[in-house]
Amino acid sequence: MIKISRISSPLKDKVKNLETCSQLDGDGVFEGKYNTSGSILIRNKFLGEVSADQIIVDEKGIIEGTIKSTELIVSGNVSGKINSDSIVIMENGAISGDIVYKQIAVFEGGVINVAGMKQAEQKEEKVVEIMHKVAD
Repeated sequence: MIKISRISSPLKDKVKNLETCSQLDGDGVFEGKYNTSGSILIRNKFLGEVSADQIIVDEKGIIEGTIKSTELIVSGNVSGKINSDSIVIMENGAISGDIVYKQIAVFEGGVINVAGMKQAEQKEEKVVEIMHKVAD
């Protein structure tokens, strides 16, 4: 079962630390591996593997390859192997390929065209009871 929820916040409210995030911009093509612990904004074409806490794909952005993130926000096109805790597909966004996710939201107009889609298993929290020792 896919749970789809409507969200009303604009993309700019979702972008964390836009001033300090990594940005791939221009009309070029980046090919290879990119890994960061922060945010990355993709405004051109990226081919390969990308990993970040937050990945934002702008309307002109394209990713083809392997994507791993805590949060993926798509206004452009993403295709390949996607593993993200949270996926937000904006009005102009489209994703395709194999997806592993914990939660997903799609704005009206967003497109999901996937070969396989699997919700990641939620880890159970371990609760340990602590008993107080009664003094004699």
